[in-house]
Amino acid sequence: MALTVIRSAERDLWRDAALTSRQSFPATGNFDLAAGAFGLLMVHNDDTVAPGEGFDMHSHDNVEIITWVVEGRLRHRDNGSPTATELGPGCAQHISAGSGVRHSEVNAAGYTSRETVRVVQSWLPTDQRDTPPFHASHDFTPALLDAPLVPVAGPSSPLPLGTAGAALWAGRPGADVEVPLPPARYLHVYVIRGRVSLAGVDLDEGDVARLVDHGPVTARALADTELLVWAMDRALRD
Repeated sequence: MALTVIRSAERDLWRDAALTSRQSFPATGNFDLAAGAFGLLMVHNDDTVAPGEGFDMHSHDNVEIITWVVEGRLRHRDNGSPTATELGPGCAQHISAGSGVRHSEVNAAGYTSRETVRVVQSWLPTDQRDTPPFHASHDFTPALLDAPLVPVAGPSSPLPLGTAGAALWAGRPGADVEVPLPPARYLHVYVIRGRVSLAGVDLDEGDVARLVDHGPVTARALADTELLVWAMDRALRD
């Protein structure tokens, strides 16, 4: 088993007056995302957006985008829907950009609210290019109360992906709860908050563990914790 740990302070950081983006892979201004991918994961940004700010209408194509809301409320609007969607903590959104989609993602709280929104966004390559674009969302809050890890996106989950061999899991284990991790050739474990012991290493808020060709692995929460785990059976460069 190969284990690589990326500490929170080692993540790429991009900041302006409206956004702080902590990135597992250099994403801002990077036009060759596949070159730095781990497994099938090309982008993994932990973004905190100022009140009333966000990303105005912009375009994507031929990419699978999953957004996990950690804190605050995210307002999404795209050119395929007449109304906006608001997502809160424990919600995830999937955009299959296909042949092209225009959308906006902004902090639903107004400028005077002083309320930020924090999201973790992941991008993966799509298997079939130029398919009809679509988006879907789901609230996982009830499921997170019943299991240490729940399927979010991918096979047998509420948000199917257009990327075979990839699945996203989320968990909110309490202190001392053990979390069996899904088997996969590539495993990307991100600690949103709390603390975790994994393969003899302690991981804190913002830390990433990347495992390759691992056997059965169990993480143990050392405090009340929130996790996102990408399990992937192949890599872009395989």
